[in-house]
Amino acid sequence: MKRFRLHPWHFWADETGLTCLLIFSLGYFIVLNSLGEFWFGRLAARLFFSLVIVAGVLTTFKQRWLSFLVIVLATASLALNWAEEFRPAACLAVLTNSITLIYLGLLLAVVIAQVFRDGPVTAHRIRGAIVIYLLLGVMWAFAYQVVALSIPQAIRLPEGLTAGDPDALRRELTYFSVVTLTTTGYGDITAVHPVARTLVMLEALVGQLYPAIVLAWLVSLAIMHQKAKP
Repeated sequence: MKRFRLHPWHFWADETGLTCLLIFSLGYFIVLNSLGEFWFGRLAARLFFSLVIVAGVLTTFKQRWLSFLVIVLATASLALNWAEEFRPAACLAVLTNSITLIYLGLLLAVVIAQVFRDGPVTAHRIRGAIVIYLLLGVMWAFAYQVVALSIPQAIRLPEGLTAGDPDALRRELTYFSVVTLTTTGYGDITAVHPVARTLVMLEALVGQLYPAIVLAWLVSLAIMHQKAKP
């Protein structure tokens, strides 16, 4: 009789881990935008984002060739994000956002492969599809921060807010990213520089196309598995 050994990464490599990624991502969005002005809100937001990073590392254990690269990027991202909390500086923020953006890109690719692989449509997969949408919003927010910190006046911010405050910038540009992704467009924050405008256009296109692609995929996959039933 074989002994059963429970490995912690099995949970994350399975579809169940997608649900936890969704919880951590939603926690990050909610806390950052509602309590980000207060010190305890900033700490809580960084904690939720750290959980997203750690959960992403555990999710990639199935892809052995990715594990080493992901662990290195995740460690660097975690260290820089917390260093930025205690020693805020524009140059450090650019480095932090750039490395985190690369890491999130790898995590996004892994989650996409997990969600869109062949198999039955489950609640965890649907939650994973929502995680992809949220990760897209977070990635573009980090991209906007890199542009705003690197190119002066690239993004017109609300009055009283400057790119010299990385915490406030992250909060405002995360809000701007979600508004752009959902093509709401209130106009309180606008892209001025061509690079920033290009990012905005790409995010708006993805925000329109992604829900349609996911809906079509879910319907076709459900029909295919319904026909496969005896």
